[in-house]
Amino acid sequence: MQDMLTQVWTWLNRPLPLPGNLATHPLGITEFLLILIFLWWGASWLRRTLRRLLSRRLDHATAYAISRVIYYLFIALGLLVALQTIGVNLSSLAIFGGVVGVGLGFGLQNIFSNFASGLILLFERSIKVGDYIQLKENGMHGEVKQLGVRYTRVMTNDHVDILVPNSQFINGDVINWSLDEPLMRMHIPFRVAYGTDRERLREMVIATARSVDTSVADGIHEPNLWITAFADAGYDCEMIVWVGRDGLTRPGYTRAQYNWALAEALEGAGIEIPRPRQEVVLARPGSMAAHQGDTSASASSP
Repeated sequence: MQDMLTQVWTWLNRPLPLPGNLATHPLGITEFLLILIFLWWGASWLRRTLRRLLSRRLDHATAYAISRVIYYLFIALGLLVALQTIGVNLSSLAIFGGVVGVGLGFGLQNIFSNFASGLILLFERSIKVGDYIQLKENGMHGEVKQLGVRYTRVMTNDHVDILVPNSQFINGDVINWSLDEPLMRMHIPFRVAYGTDRERLREMVIATARSVDTSVADGIHEPNLWITAFADAGYDCEMIVWVGRDGLTRPGYTRAQYNWALAEALEGAGIEIPRPRQEVVLARPGSMAAHQGDTSASASSP
């Protein structure tokens, strides 16, 4: 039994050559893997604990950013310790850094750019977890659920998770609907016939806007009625209304609410919603032939 243990111990400590004049042994590789497992578990536990403790004194976004940065530092230091178990000299990391630099130039620049952009977002706090954002490039909008190293997870109103590279938030145009003041002014277009009592229409539109739950009722951001153009069939109008966070995070549903309430109010008040009209003149076949004959005769006469 002792001889078997000795043989196992000898096998675990036998040298294994690695590239770059490095040497390790199976026991070192086992220690390296165990350190990585405990490193991942410990870093995750530390991040959750710090986030919970910091949330008691700081706001949610700040606690999230601090816990993320400490998590990355803990992972980096743990990797340095783990590399020593397989015989990697820390002084040789300069060579590794040069190799990484070449790799960044050939294909890793996007990964590095997303990582740097993620750190900028964490410190700058222009986009935070819980914000409602919209990318102007493709019109995608949703709530920020997670700020990761490489990507940001955004959940749309259809509960679809979209992973957006962090660099798009730095290099592209982003609308953050809840960055400062969670208010948004919405324009609900509609049309009424000429001859409609405009003052009565204004009162009805304002009352309809106030009746919807998502409208802001602070005495400052009041609803209004705009006449934007004189169309062929009537006045082109817009209901101007301010909505809060519940409304701006569901723009499609909010517009549907106002359209529904406005349609009921217009029908109840007997106000006509004009529709485009076209006049079609039907001519009899005989009259068309006679008309063509008259035209030919007039053209041939001297």
